[in-house]
Amino acid sequence: MRFRCLRCGYVGLGNGPSCPRCGFPLIAEPRGVLRIDREKPSILRYASALNYGDRVVTLGEGFTRIRRVNGVLIKDESRNPTGSFMDRGSSVLISNAVGEIRVLFEEDFTLSIATYANAAGVSAKVYVNPDRVGAYAELLRLSTMGNVTIEFGGGHGINTFYGEPIFLDGVKTIAYELYEQVGEVEGVVLPMERGYLALAVYEGFRELREWGFIGDLPRLILVKHRAAQMTEISDWLVRAAGARVVDVSDEETIRSMIELARSGMYVKPVSAMAYAAASTLGGDYVVVITGTGIKEYRVGRELGGLTKLQEAILGVLEGSRPLTAYEVWERLGGVATIQGVYKALGSLVRRGLVSLGYEVRGNKKVRVYRSLSNYK
Repeated sequence: MRFRCLRCGYVGLGNGPSCPRCGFPLIAEPRGVLRIDREKPSILRYASALNYGDRVVTLGEGFTRIRRVNGVLIKDESRNPTGSFMDRGSSVLISNAVGEIRVLFEEDFTLSIATYANAAGVSAKVYVNPDRVGAYAELLRLSTMGNVTIEFGGGHGINTFYGEPIFLDGVKTIAYELYEQVGEVEGVVLPMERGYLALAVYEGFRELREWGFIGDLPRLILVKHRAAQMTEISDWLVRAAGARVVDVSDEETIRSMIELARSGMYVKPVSAMAYAAASTLGGDYVVVITGTGIKEYRVGRELGGLTKLQEAILGVLEGSRPLTAYEVWERLGGVATIQGVYKALGSLVRRGLVSLGYEVRGNKKVRVYRSLSNYK
């Protein structure tokens, strides 16, 4: 695997997430030319270009829907397995994981990494700074995962970082999908925090142009709170890639959160800021909603024994090919309502007894469920 620095042009091996020459974040060069496997319902459709390791770890991430809300075209990343775009990067990163994952607790990122590590049978040690937690629901979810150990403090020997090249290798598939789903677009509107998301999306489009899939690169619109500072990455994207930065106020953010909620999308402020900016832009722009603002957490019966319906569903799924909820309901022979089956399947997924994935059937991406081998 070779790495590239988009700022200074370095190409070579990397011993960390940053360029050894100038310190800018590195990106991983594609494994090969992109060949889209349209039968795959996840980022595995782009496996020819992605740097997967000896195994492929997937939970059905990617191929998220495009929808229009109040005239704004939206790429809805909240549809990923743990509710954020991070799952794209986790799929590729964990596919290359060797030994225990050691990671600082960060919102969205750590939950995604730990979930994919769990699917791969990899243990994860999460270091928490009590003064900087914030996302308590995610911390509670991590505390119930059998592969996770939580420790307090800064951590020693951290070996997994948000923004490292192999992680961004999965995130750039957002650009690939926008090419597939929308075609050539005038611009892409992205929330700007540290800038890694924008860098990955830029790289994805740069590769598409290099391979001849698109002509011009879409313009990147980087959206930030008006009090936030520019980052090293955003500065470079403005100077070298022609990105534009848009500032958004608190009032615009809250109004956008409410507007999206009324359309069934429950987003965090950072995504609402991007939507607010996109609402003011003319032309063919797509806004990336990076994830959901509501992470479910259940206690009580969820941690107790199985209900009769849950046991029956596991009996149907064991030894079977992946099934949709409707197919599970059919095989149960009318012992429950379809709504009851959906609820029971959701409970089994949260408990780690059933995995949720996706398949392409006809021209549709459908949810399918399968029993996991850790059920006894």
